[in-house]
Amino acid sequence: MNDKAQVTLKQLAVHRVGNKAKDEGVVISKEMVDLQDEQLHQLLLGYFLSPFKQEEFYRFTHTSDLALNEMFAYAALMFNEPAKYYAYTVHILNHLYEQSDHPKVKSGELYVAYFTGCMMDDQLVDAIGIFKSENKDTFLTFQDSDNDLSVNYHAGVNLKSVDKGCLIFNIETEDGFRVKLVDSNSTDAQFWKEDFLNVTELKDTNFNTKTALNLCKDFSEEVFAKTESKKAQVDFISRSVDYFSKSETFDLEEFTSSVIDEPETAERFKNYTQAFAEERDIEGFTDFAINKNTVRNMKRKFRNFIKLDTQIEIKFSGYNPEQSEQYVERGFDQERGMHFYKVYFHSES
Repeated sequence: MNDKAQVTLKQLAVHRVGNKAKDEGVVISKEMVDLQDEQLHQLLLGYFLSPFKQEEFYRFTHTSDLALNEMFAYAALMFNEPAKYYAYTVHILNHLYEQSDHPKVKSGELYVAYFTGCMMDDQLVDAIGIFKSENKDTFLTFQDSDNDLSVNYHAGVNLKSVDKGCLIFNIETEDGFRVKLVDSNSTDAQFWKEDFLNVTELKDTNFNTKTALNLCKDFSEEVFAKTESKKAQVDFISRSVDYFSKSETFDLEEFTSSVIDEPETAERFKNYTQAFAEERDIEGFTDFAINKNTVRNMKRKFRNFIKLDTQIEIKFSGYNPEQSEQYVERGFDQERGMHFYKVYFHSES
């Protein structure tokens, strides 16, 4: 959902949820939030929607029957019975409270929002947003009266970040809807993602591209770096990223032959890929469309430098295979008994 210009916040309920393990209880608001104030409407839209920049999509799931997933059931009812929207927000509040039974789960405000005009797959759909604010910031306030300025302070929610949130898009209902997640607190991520929502990542082009790039990263660190030089590891990573950047589709055979020259290493990579897919129960991993946004986001996770024990570091700009293959040579100096790198260049700055 990249285009937010058409999105409108239609309904909003705000409740307070405590920690069940501490018997803090819940506070149920008596009525919905009045959204007629245009400035408040725009502030809330930015607060709710701005964190969702990632490519990952999720879907509701259940071990036996999708209909038994409580959040899936509530979302379906809210989409189909808008007149009962407020009542279902209370059900969601109680469901969240039941899952908030770990001592580390913080109390906070629960927002249940209804959006229209969300662009998904070239069509406008409605969405339900569920958010939780847990952390408070202190703000200074100033009052100007009688040619004097007074200073005060108050605690409130910082609109620059959402602590926890999800967007449930009214699309592909039979497959568990399409869901986006955000969670700023990784220590209790399982509570929000698994206990409260019970979602699993959708195995789409983003998932396949991200998984394949992580496969290359793991292979370079667990296998390649232990059997080859650091330069060979950088060469492999640069070739891999270059392949994903220039190709529209991933083909395992084509990728292996274009990225790995040595037959023994190529065979090892194929075996590693098979074990990787089996361990994670991934199917159809040998041929898929490449998600270019995912490639751009993943690049920063790859190591493109060589750190030496002489406190010298060779860093490569970007992931251009020619940099390390044509302009950097690795050798061994018999007289010094040390390895060395030879770097070619035309000019320096």
